[in-house]
Amino acid sequence: MGLIWLDSPVLWHSARTPSRKSTLNDEENNLIRTKFLDWYRADWDYAQTTVEFLCAGIAIAMIFNIFSIYRRKSSSKSTRLSPVDRIAAFCRYATARQFRIKALGWYSPPLAAVIVVAGMILFFTALTFGQHPYQWPNMEMGHSAPLATRSGWISIAIIPFMIAFATKVNWITALTGTSHEKLQVFHRWSALIMYVTSLIHSFLFIWNSIHRTHDMEEEWQTSSFYWTGVAALVPQTYLTLLSWGYLRNKYYETFKNAAGIFMVAMFVHVDFILTSWDYFWATLAIYGLAWLTRVLRTWYNSSLIGLTGTLISHSSTIIELTIPVPPRVKWAPGQHVFVRFLGLGIHMFSSHPFTVASLKEEGVVRLVFKTHGGVTKVLKQKAEGKAGAKVSVWVDGPYGGVGQDLAMFERVVFLAGGLGETFTYPLFADLAKKIKDGKAQTKAIDFVLAVRDQDSCAWLEPALAETQALLSSTNTKVQLNIYVTQDQLSNTSSLCEESGESEIEKSKERLQDGVIPKIQGRPDLTKVIHAACTAQEKDVAVAVCGPDNFLFDVRNAVADRELAITKGAEGCTNLYLHSENYGW
Repeated sequence: MGLIWLDSPVLWHSARTPSRKSTLNDEENNLIRTKFLDWYRADWDYAQTTVEFLCAGIAIAMIFNIFSIYRRKSSSKSTRLSPVDRIAAFCRYATARQFRIKALGWYSPPLAAVIVVAGMILFFTALTFGQHPYQWPNMEMGHSAPLATRSGWISIAIIPFMIAFATKVNWITALTGTSHEKLQVFHRWSALIMYVTSLIHSFLFIWNSIHRTHDMEEEWQTSSFYWTGVAALVPQTYLTLLSWGYLRNKYYETFKNAAGIFMVAMFVHVDFILTSWDYFWATLAIYGLAWLTRVLRTWYNSSLIGLTGTLISHSSTIIELTIPVPPRVKWAPGQHVFVRFLGLGIHMFSSHPFTVASLKEEGVVRLVFKTHGGVTKVLKQKAEGKAGAKVSVWVDGPYGGVGQDLAMFERVVFLAGGLGETFTYPLFADLAKKIKDGKAQTKAIDFVLAVRDQDSCAWLEPALAETQALLSSTNTKVQLNIYVTQDQLSNTSSLCEESGESEIEKSKERLQDGVIPKIQGRPDLTKVIHAACTAQEKDVAVAVCGPDNFLFDVRNAVADRELAITKGAEGCTNLYLHSENYGW
């Protein structure tokens, strides 16, 4: 195989020098110079169109974000629904509504994301297949079939956006207000669309070389385009298959390595044809700036040698890591950080996301997590049998957080499933301090926590009791319910979801396990949302974190209420939802 890497001399762009071919008739010469078929302007017709479409989508999301910010700043306490209230409620319905296939354990993104992804698929399908012919009737008209040309340019133009959707330091987040983890759905679907267009591009070239020009073996031996194309397509296939859920998390390190191989192979493959390398420079700028920002901020937060954290084992599955941080490190309630554990072998080569369970006033980053496999299993082994085992870490962040100030709402509902409490509790504690200081408009708070066993929330009970006591001298009503779904609590019969409120209250009086009373069973999340939205408060915020099924119930209960608002139903006129999944 001849290792022909790049054409010489290497240029920024290749030339656009079309000429009439004497072997073609006038009709064929005119056809190959037609807009959307001309090889020499295919980057303008298809790659730039792809960029314009994706930029337009980001611009629309930015406009919605500006509208949301403006409405938040100019909102009144009127009890009457305005047209703006109805429009906002309908938009929030689309961002809340979710679907699932229960038998497969599959949960869709929110309806708004489904609509956007469907629009992306429809647009790129039309852009790829809308123009005929797909093949040149005469191979003298060009070795690259029109369908292969356009699908290749679409693939190249998607790359910068695919990377932009995935970075932690994210300019799309800055423009649209959508946190980086919620952009992952667009990263995965743009990658899948790119993979399909890459397959179309590759298979057409292979088909033509085998069945029309019969020069496949010669091309493979003398041209870099074929083997570099295969060298890119193989890791791209691997990346596409492993970019969804469990497999990506399990093989994250090899996932990143394959991404590097793919980018290098693609860079060589396109060989500065027309403006192809422009998209790689853009990708390098987006990823490089994000990477450099993360590195510098990590070192700023943690110093080059790292910070020393202390591990505490709360139960057989719950671990707490407390990291004293310099005063310059700041975060807001509900935000998360990425932690790199130094000195833990292979685990030091990847960073892991954790929600910060403490407030910045405490001066420590407190992370509470459940042990599974991988690094959490190693940390569990390190913490067992030791009083305060030490571990050196780098802290990158913070990221995410709640987009609105919960202190501006008259009623706030905190819902947590499992260790979702690490997200909701800091928000609750921060809101309580604002209420105590007279800096909040909140009149009522509902805090609902559902855990499998009592050990899962034992670490939080003293803090919850302290926060509840802080509010006892204020006029804010606080309803705090902890549900234990699997453990059998003493001296009580199981409470099913249909239990009435009075029965629950009686059971709470009976159950005094630990600092705070607990309820046996599962909360009826739909009823919790309905009760909060039909009370006297007109502005209601819901902050929820938990597993997929927990979020599904809350999202759809909120979506139902948003539709009710658009129809002018009695109850709240402004309902805000912020959801987090404690999985990654």
